[in-house]
Amino acid sequence: MTTQQLMSDRLRLVPVTVETCIAELEKSPKLSTLLDADIPGCWPPPLVTEETLHQFISMLQADEVRLCSWYWIQTSRILNGRDILIGGGGLFTNDDNSCELGYSVLTDFQNQGYATEAVKAILTYAFSVRDVEQIYAHTYPYLVPSVRVLQKSGFLFNGPGKEEGTIQFLITRKTAD
Repeated sequence: MTTQQLMSDRLRLVPVTVETCIAELEKSPKLSTLLDADIPGCWPPPLVTEETLHQFISMLQADEVRLCSWYWIQTSRILNGRDILIGGGGLFTNDDNSCELGYSVLTDFQNQGYATEAVKAILTYAFSVRDVEQIYAHTYPYLVPSVRVLQKSGFLFNGPGKEEGTIQFLITRKTAD
């Protein structure tokens, strides 16, 4: 599965690769070069751990690549300067060809519509370029901004989530049209 760069009004979504994951693990300035963006001192978001990066590398090196993820970069036309890394997220394909969506945004950039913008770009990509019929997302009900991102992106509540205390949302190719 080849992941391409995506664009939205205020964001440039750059594919996660083995090389970018290694640069992150090494805390190397090379990540800034690979992304052509500044990396804030508060990077990474809380859910992006060393374990997560190792899992990404394994998934990206597998015979059948099921990870399709991006770094979310706020473009300089907003900042009047250099682009800056603000978050990330993407899709994991399950055996039944459904996908799971996950994302995280740095605290300073939350509640500004960036996650909704990025999620919509990812959904457009998934439903137009890939053979995806449905996409799931899981969150905690108390994470109201995350719930709103999903709702604004067209996801519908679909019951309890995989992990205790979470809820699941679903969007299908038919409901996305």
